[in-house]
Amino acid sequence: MRFLMVLMAIIFIGGCSGKPDFKHMVFSGTMEMTEHVLGAKAAGRLTTLSVKEGDMVKKGQLLATFDRFEQNKKDYARLKVLYNNGGANQQSLENAQLAVEDQEVISPLNGVVLVKSAETGEIIPAGGGVVVIGDPYDQWVKIFVSEDLMHHLSINQAAGISVDGSGKTYKGHVSFIADKAEFTPRNVQTPEERVTQTFAVKIAVDDANENLHAGVAADVKFE
Repeated sequence: MRFLMVLMAIIFIGGCSGKPDFKHMVFSGTMEMTEHVLGAKAAGRLTTLSVKEGDMVKKGQLLATFDRFEQNKKDYARLKVLYNNGGANQQSLENAQLAVEDQEVISPLNGVVLVKSAETGEIIPAGGGVVVIGDPYDQWVKIFVSEDLMHHLSINQAAGISVDGSGKTYKGHVSFIADKAEFTPRNVQTPEERVTQTFAVKIAVDDANENLHAGVAADVKFE
């Protein structure tokens, strides 16, 4: 009888200390989105900036202009008249159009202004950033998975994503798995966790939209 009691205690303790099933595990991370830094093609003074952080912008929308913008527009208009009357060649007209484009910042996508990195009146060097646009339709969650769980994961594996403040579960899939391990991020508190090697994993959001915001906490559960 004593032997049976000891055996049952061992089984009970072993069962309680077992690791949770992978399909029931929840991994935490933060929402991230693809960012586009938009700026000057040529050096100049920023004269207009029509957006602020948080604004939604459309593809092709004029966001900012530089000090030579208005003059270059007039030069282009005059040259176009000359070209139509046979007084200028096509190369000159194309160069005038490029000169206008060098003085403007155009949004290449439908997105949201994440950062306004310049103010009107500032001198911006060639290639210098003016605004950062985020793509709300290209978002993902980055998590860290311990090496003993990596055999459960594969590229394109389906996952569910939930974010703070929303009752919706978004569909996602594994889009990237790091091929090299790294130590657990510094925000982990216990010494045992700090020495655990982990792999970075990105889960792309398949049905991302404007309601998701970069930096928001997110939980991932794999199917």
